[in-house]
Amino acid sequence: MDRSVASLLDRIHEQYERWRAWPPLDGAELARFFNAVGRTAAVIGRSHIAAEAERLIHRLNGQTERQWTAEEALMEMVPLLRCLYETGEAASAIIPSSHRQGPEAAILLCGNDPLFFAYVRGALPTVPWRFATLPSLEEAAASMFHFHPDCIIVSVKEKDWENPALAALLERAGQHSYLPVVLVSRDERKAMRVKGYDLGADAVIAASAVDELFVRVRRLIEKKKRMDGVVLIDELTGVYNRKYLPRVYARLRSDLERSGAPSCLALLDLDHFKQVNDRFGHLAGDAVLRKLAAFLRQHTRGTDTVIRFGGEEFVVWLAKTSKSEARAVLERLRRHFAAEKVEADGAVLLCTFSAGLVECHDPDQPLDHWLRLADKALYAAKRSGGNRIEEAVREENGSSDEALRQAPTDRRRWRVAIVDDDELVRMMIADLVRKLANEQGREVDIDEFRDGLSFLESPFYESGRRSVVILDRVMPKMDSLELLYRLRQERKPYKVMMLTSRQDERDIAHALDRGVDEYVTKPFKWLELEARLRRLLKELDA
Repeated sequence: MDRSVASLLDRIHEQYERWRAWPPLDGAELARFFNAVGRTAAVIGRSHIAAEAERLIHRLNGQTERQWTAEEALMEMVPLLRCLYETGEAASAIIPSSHRQGPEAAILLCGNDPLFFAYVRGALPTVPWRFATLPSLEEAAASMFHFHPDCIIVSVKEKDWENPALAALLERAGQHSYLPVVLVSRDERKAMRVKGYDLGADAVIAASAVDELFVRVRRLIEKKKRMDGVVLIDELTGVYNRKYLPRVYARLRSDLERSGAPSCLALLDLDHFKQVNDRFGHLAGDAVLRKLAAFLRQHTRGTDTVIRFGGEEFVVWLAKTSKSEARAVLERLRRHFAAEKVEADGAVLLCTFSAGLVECHDPDQPLDHWLRLADKALYAAKRSGGNRIEEAVREENGSSDEALRQAPTDRRRWRVAIVDDDELVRMMIADLVRKLANEQGREVDIDEFRDGLSFLESPFYESGRRSVVILDRVMPKMDSLELLYRLRQERKPYKVMMLTSRQDERDIAHALDRGVDEYVTKPFKWLELEARLRRLLKELDA
């Protein structure tokens, strides 16, 4: 990227930072700024940039009175940013559609470069990637694993190369099983690329080489998916290993919360497996394990999951299945597997399995609760001679002593909904809520929603329990003020906090008039946010 274009980008960045510190700007001011950018572009011989600035001015005709936030203005100028970043060799190169495709992934954007990140988001509307942004390298190094990204893109400015936080971020990423990091810099010198690789980056790319950036990120994500698959796959049997179990439960618990559809967990154990190993050898035992794994995969649905739990034990998780349906499936599997022949080292073996079955109907219970119940049922099946299916005994009607122990916990349980389209914001606020709950010795249920419509359609909203609801001011599908108005009209017992980047006093007054309990502006002052949130949570007990 040549110096003139870099200087123009710096000028736009400075103006954006001023807009962030000011009240909302009007369309006339935005048009004047685009006009100034166009004149500068013409002077430095960038006619395509000047033409795009002129087109944006025409788009603003009739919108001179409209109020724009800094973020809205930034998104409006994404086409202009494309012209700036796609200069030189990339200016005439359209990124192939194949480069825009790829696996679903979570991308963490790090660094104080909102222009480049807005460009990246805007240039990839068809890629199934979810973006979250952290402007601070220090914050990214400290919290990257909370977000569980598939790739990190770091925009590195000149002063960042010597920042210890950059080295710390790359070092922490290297401690992960595999978490690729791509450094993007306007500095195209070879020495800077070498420095980036020496620090531990997986790729170091010039900001103007957009086609290379997209392809490299896509390929790194694909590589990570393959490596994750190896780590999560049992080497002997080819099915998932135990590490995958929490992921399955998280998905099925979400189905239960959203639609009320239970799932069933079955813990299977091969009968008399030790005798197989002792009599025919461990190679024969391995053949039996592979046979059972292949049989289960072949005779279960694509929505079901087969996991090797350890040794000769397997978990079969039947999605959106009632207990009676699961019982019928397992009985069929048990009968058919008993007729399967396993050939091992010249011997032909017939084996059976036993299973403990539990219906997972309560999303508030942890994974270990269901595993414990299934294990008890499996033990009962084994004690009864094996080659049978036993159902777990439900513990809702446990002893009176247990009920007394549980009651205080239920009364001390907080409930919080976070409604924000930014996944990273949801994650950070959820961590703060858990911290406050731990301080008070409380249990807490946290539900996260990408938009207001999904919140209204959720069991959380239908339950109407006393709760804290945290709303982003600007959301897709439904305006937060509209959602707030509906909550107050229906007299839902919610304490509502609104988060916003708008600092206009009129906007704040409008939200307060609609009934918001707390109003916090971005960027957050975390101590202030924590204090306000603590107050709302305490009011749930009033």
